[in-house]
Amino acid sequence: MKANLLCGNRNLPEDVLINNKDAHWIGIDRGTLILLEAGIRPQFAVGDFDSITTSEKSYIEQHIEINPFQSEKDDTDLALGVEQAVKSGYKTIDVYGATGGRLDHFMGALQVLEKPDYAKLNVEIRLIDTSNEISFLTKGSHFINNNSTLPYISFIPVVYPTTISLIDFKYNLQNETLKQGSTLTISNELNESQGTVEIKEGSILMIRSKDS
Repeated sequence: MKANLLCGNRNLPEDVLINNKDAHWIGIDRGTLILLEAGIRPQFAVGDFDSITTSEKSYIEQHIEINPFQSEKDDTDLALGVEQAVKSGYKTIDVYGATGGRLDHFMGALQVLEKPDYAKLNVEIRLIDTSNEISFLTKGSHFINNNSTLPYISFIPVVYPTTISLIDFKYNLQNETLKQGSTLTISNELNESQGTVEIKEGSILMIRSKDS
């Protein structure tokens, strides 16, 4: 099953709510209000709801049951939302509205992608905005389809050493061990309809992008 998580309205792809009204949506804090205002009733909502007014909270409670967390907690609203989505059986999770604001929140979102438990469960999580799509790749072979909308592909090591091969890319690599501080794997492109990323050791964040 697939779920879309909405954190807010920053950097949303054009018409993403209009074109996905029938999808399974989960509201993260203020994202719950945005979904309801777009005519979408989320499967559930997660957060401390400290970013909305009293009247906005009342509006939400008229449409969906919420159980706000305390503002002082060990995990972010997004982390708690992803955890609940995984427990609910979702294996593919796309996160919207998590970029373009505070950098610490963005880095926290990346930490959620990298959680080892999700990789072990084969849960695929992506952060998506108007110009980027970020996912986490672990050891093994990964087949990447060409996407003309997001033509540039970069690979950011999460741990060191990380050793990868790139096949059918503009710039291929063969068992390259990435060095800390290197920008070798920034801004590549696919030469074919599909390419292969082989990770022999380590793990990476894959960022698919377009020029804004």
